[in-house]
This record gives sequence, structure tokens and C-alpha cells, in this order.
Amino acid sequence: MTARNAFLFPGQGSYLPGVFRDLVDRHPLVDATLATIDDVAAELGREPVSPMLLDANSPTLHDLVDHDPPALHLAIFAASVTAFRLVVEDCGVRPDILLGHSFGELVALTAAGALSLEDGARLVGRRDESLRRSSAPPGGLVALNCGARRAQHLLDALDEWNLAVAADNSPDQVAVSGPDTDLQRLEEVAEVLGITATRLRIPYPFHNRLMAGAAEDFGARVADVPKRAPRLRVHSSLLGRYVEDIADVERVISGHLVLRVRFLDAVRAVHADGARRFVEAGPKGVLADLVAGIVPGVTTAAPFRKRTDTRSLRSDVEELASQQDNGRPSTRPADAPVAPVRVSRRTTARDDVAPTPPRIPASRQRPEPRTPTAVNGDGDREAVLEVVRELYADLLGYPPDALESDADLEGDLGIDSIKQTEAFARASERFDLPVAESKVRLTNYTTLDAIVDLLLELREGRRPVGART
Repeated sequence: MTARNAFLFPGQGSYLPGVFRDLVDRHPLVDATLATIDDVAAELGREPVSPMLLDANSPTLHDLVDHDPPALHLAIFAASVTAFRLVVEDCGVRPDILLGHSFGELVALTAAGALSLEDGARLVGRRDESLRRSSAPPGGLVALNCGARRAQHLLDALDEWNLAVAADNSPDQVAVSGPDTDLQRLEEVAEVLGITATRLRIPYPFHNRLMAGAAEDFGARVADVPKRAPRLRVHSSLLGRYVEDIADVERVISGHLVLRVRFLDAVRAVHADGARRFVEAGPKGVLADLVAGIVPGVTTAAPFRKRTDTRSLRSDVEELASQQDNGRPSTRPADAPVAPVRVSRRTTARDDVAPTPPRIPASRQRPEPRTPTAVNGDGDREAVLEVVRELYADLLGYPPDALESDADLEGDLGIDSIKQTEAFARASERFDLPVAESKVRLTNYTTLDAIVDLLLELREGRRPVGART
């Protein structure tokens, strides 16, 4: 069987401010793609999306979830489409199969040519109108570190009608959606059972019957948007099969707000169809990490796990390109699935580029567990920092030297919120701190220095500056 390349399109939460900051001067492709989406944003009466992806000082995920979800959604769409074009057109990786996760299914359809780039962006705008009019109660999603069967048993025991397994992500991770009050109860019960529960930065209870009204409204709003059968193979984790025709495209579009994401099954299905190389087309590396846990032994790449430059991008996907066609180097495709867009140069204010931390190979081996050093005295900040550095390194598989105390955990090191939560839980346990009672919003603490300050505040019994109100 021919080994195939599968592209992964992440959904809600896959946003990194300034993700293309270090690429724009040498990649007219970035500028051109974002310019087209900026034009659609103007048509929708919105601010341009390009500054959010070119300036590392742009609003954070936390800020956008709380104050401007529509801007966040368009930024996620723009980042993912741009990432796909870079890897395919600039790096020469052949797109054999496309696989989206949640909102990422709309991006996958756009990348596959079922929607034009402009219409894909318009779809995002109309989706936000439907969400704004939704009658669903305030809610979101919680990730649980257990399988779907155990999660369903937990929901059955809670007997909360509005809670639902929203996404079956891996053998040991699911996401549950529902109203805020029910999710809070779920988190409390999960803690008692020893199940790690992480509240995701998502502003709606997606993949839940609560979104049925919004889904119906959205379907009506996009009925006139031109659609085509995909020119590339798209496996839908919502439909549980490949998207074959325009009717399937419409089913994905109208159903993506309510249908369960069966990512685990989808990865196994495309693997059975020959997918052996998986590349994440979007910020962070959540899906690539999930794939590595579902089908061990495959090659995965997340070139936009953190802010990257041209040289690093090509290095990250070089192995994928070289393995194509039974090891023969690939050539760049003559025609991109997403229609080419005009190239117009613009200048964008940029920060000074921060030093790049040591590169961590994609196939790194986890180091042998370390014994944390002892901490003498509550105020010994340097000792606390070293303990935290070692704990984070052990969990994440990073050499301790790669974890600079002032490096952005997400932007510079590519550590997603779920991993940060697990690492902080271990640090809290090490120092015998009441994690649940503190109700800490970890997204406010973006470096190891900030984590250490937080731990010291908690040890001293002070209310953390970033605590939830």
C-alpha cells in the first residue's frame, strides 16, 4: 500500500498570536493569503485579521474568547489555510488526505476546493452571526483524560441532560460540552474520581444538541454559498467517512455545530487507508500529538507548534517531503487546491525576534525521570524554579536546558493548555498546594517565571493575581 500524507486541520483554540511573524518578509504567500481574507473581513465590517497573525503582541486566546470570538474564529481559519498553502506549495508536501477537527472541517473543505478561499471566510462570518443569535445557555467544553466509554458512564451517573461527549479525541482524551453550571459539577466529580479535567478556552457548547438552533440558522444562511465536490480527499470525523459530493459538503457545514467529533475513529480509518505521515496545518500541535498516541509509529509534524521562520519550517517538513513516492523527492504540485490569490506587499510592525530555544526533534525520546531537587524555605525562588523546570521537562519530554524561564510556554515552546494544566497540577502536588480551591486561570501565566510566582503566591496563602473571579 502506498504511504500517504494526511493533513490535519485543528479547530477551536488553535490560535497563536503572531504565528507567521518571522515568515512574512520571505513569504509573499503569507501576505497574499491574508490579504484576501482581510478583504472579506472588510466586506463583513470587521477589522483585518492579518495583524493578529503577524504581531506577537496581538490579543491572546483568552482575550479573544472573552471579548471577540468572531475575530478569533476568522484568525483560526486564516492561520490554518495559510499553513496548508505554505507546506504544500512552498515545501512540496503532497496533500493526499485532509482531516479536520470540529471547526477545522470547514477549513479542510476550503483547502480541498469545495469552497473558494473567499467563500470559506464568508462562511466563518455567517457562522458567527448564527452563534450570536443562538439561544444556547452560556457554556463550553471540558477535556477529560479518559476514554469515551468511561466519560459516558460519568455523564450517565451525573444525569445532566445537557452534557454530551462532544469529541472522542484519543484512547485517553475526550471533550464534554454543556452549560457552565453543569460543566462545573462535572469538573468537581472528575476531581474526586482522579480524572484530570481541563476547561478549554471555547465560548460555546459545541457538538451538543444545545446548538441545534444555531445549526439550523447557519444552514439557512449559507444555502446560497457556492459549493463543489472536493478536489482532494476529505475524511470527515463528523460523518465518519469521506466527503463524496456537494450533499456531503452541506451535511458537514450544517451539522458541524451539533455532531460529535469522532477523531479517534477518523485517524484509524485514514491510517488503514495508508496514511503514514501526518502534518498539522495550523498553530500549535494538538492534533499531531493526538495522532502519535492513536497510531504509534507514524511520522508526525507540527511545523507551526510555535512561531517559526522559513528555515525552521522547511526543516520541520523536509522528512515528510523526502519520504513521498517511496522515498523519491517530491515536486511541488502544479495547481494548489486553494485557488491562488494575488500578491501584494504590505509592511507590518514587528517586534524584535526573540532568541529561538533549542530545537526539539519531532521524534524525541523522553528522558529518564528525574528526582526533583529539595526546596529549602518557602521563599527560595531559584530552588522553586529548578524544581518546576525539572517537573515540566520530565512531563513534556524536553531537555531542562530548553525551558528558559522567560520563554513563552505556548508561543516559544509549543506547550498547549492541556499539557500546561497537567504540568501545573504536578507542580502543585509537589508543593502540596490546593489546585482546585485556587481556581487559577493558567492562561494568565505564560512563562516558567510566572508559574513560579504563582506557586509562591499560593504557598503564602495570597490570592493569585490571575485567579478567576
